Amino acid sequence: MTPNATHKHLFYSEMAKLLEAGFDIRKAAAVLMDTQLPAQQAALLKDLNHGLESGETIATAFGKDTKSISGLERSIIGAGERGGKLAPAFQHLADYFGMLASARREMIQGMIYPIIILHLGVIIGTIPMALMQATQTPAQMLGSLVVNLIVLYVAAFVLFMVIRAVLKMAPDKPGIDRLINRIPWIGNTRRNLAMARFCRVYHSCVLAGIPMSETAAIAAEASQSALIRIAGKRLAQVAKEGNALGPQFVAEGAFPKAFARSYMTGEEAGTLDKDLGRWSKVFQDNAESAAKTMGVMVPKVLYFFIMMFVAWKIVSFFTGYYSGMEHMME
Repeated sequence: MTPNATHKHLFYSEMAKLLEAGFDIRKAAAVLMDTQLPAQQAALLKDLNHGLESGETIATAFGKDTKSISGLERSIIGAGERGGKLAPAFQHLADYFGMLASARREMIQGMIYPIIILHLGVIIGTIPMALMQATQTPAQMLGSLVVNLIVLYVAAFVLFMVIRAVLKMAPDKPGIDRLINRIPWIGNTRRNLAMARFCRVYHSCVLAGIPMSETAAIAAEASQSALIRIAGKRLAQVAKEGNALGPQFVAEGAFPKAFARSYMTGEEAGTLDKDLGRWSKVFQDNAESAAKTMGVMVPKVLYFFIMMFVAWKIVSFFTGYYSGMEHMME
């Protein structure tokens, strides 16, 4: 299945709708196959059907394509299957990927104008200087522009790969995880996304009646946060010892204090399922709001530095121009 968040949102929304209407998983998959799905989604449903015929669980059949299906998806689908709550599980995933798709659209739209200005800066720094010096033919000027653009694209690609590598290390490296969480706007978005994933999986496991030690471990793993994963190991150990998890949540620094206190009181009052459902929505809404803010502010910061670059190129152009004029007058 394609990792595109928009496609996943649509896919899981349709699955949730069909399951909610009373279709079993095979019938729902058959109905979707008749809607001319994209090739990767159709391949996923074929794997699902073959897996079920071979006696595999739904989560195992879905999770064969580890490049397309994340740990979060496997965890939520597995919990929904074990508790007979597949429709809510798929709806959880639909809501989550819908939020991601919306946030990414905001970011992409916000980046369009700064990127245009950046290209304009490269052009200003290449063509006018060459015209002023009058030492290059039009073909040479065009070649210089192409070379500068290639350098820009290579630098952008290297920066992208470095950022991607750092983000991939964050779920396993507490130091990197903590550092990224301190970055303005980006850290807030990432913290809320991690808690949204944690609460959704935890909620699904609670509804499925999965033991709390296993629930804590599965939810922490799905959070994709190294800090929460470490805290999850301690939570799982406390649960294995037969102790309440509320005090441990409060003691852990990886969780927001308001959430930890709510968990503790919900555990005492027997309302964990309702509280976790509410917190899932709270963190997802917060993540969406933070992502939209990031989508506005990050392009603005980038735009500021690009304008500084363009201004430097303009100043350099006129400085060179007047220097050349003075030299000619002498």
